Amino acid sequence: PTAAYLHNEEDTIAYMTKIMKTALELRDQSASNRYGDIVEQVIQYIEQNYSDEELSLNFLASRLNFSPSHLSTIFSQQTGRTFSRFLTEYRMNKVKELLRYTGKRSSEVSLEVGYKDPHYFSYLFKKTQGITPTQYRNKASKRGDRNAGKDETDLS
Repeated sequence: PTAAYLHNEEDTIAYMTKIMKTALELRDQSASNRYGDIVEQVIQYIEQNYSDEELSLNFLASRLNFSPSHLSTIFSQQTGRTFSRFLTEYRMNKVKELLRYTGKRSSEVSLEVGYKDPHYFSYLFKKTQGITPTQYRNKASKRGDRNAGKDETDLS
């Protein structure tokens, strides 16, 4: 620092405040980058294991040596979505692919993406997509449309 920053108390306080703000920003960036790697590991695990019906926040938290609440907070901050919402959206996008490109029954598709209860799967599909799996398939095949549901954003 030059003598000008230390010339009077007001300038010194302003200079020290600037230093502290910079230090805090660097700390936050470092934490964000560190947690970004953790979140990337979670996303990769989901992409590779989404069909495992036992896949859960608690499972991944223990695998990564985090508490579930801490991992949940980190994941939400980094992705803007809860773990549960992210996993559901990922699975639903896989379901939509399977409904469009295969002739598999809805119950088969549900098992393939990690839902062992076909009734719950159908409920969740309708809740998230606005139509039933059968309606989705029919609508997609009639129009040749890749986005038959109300939520037309795909993660894949």
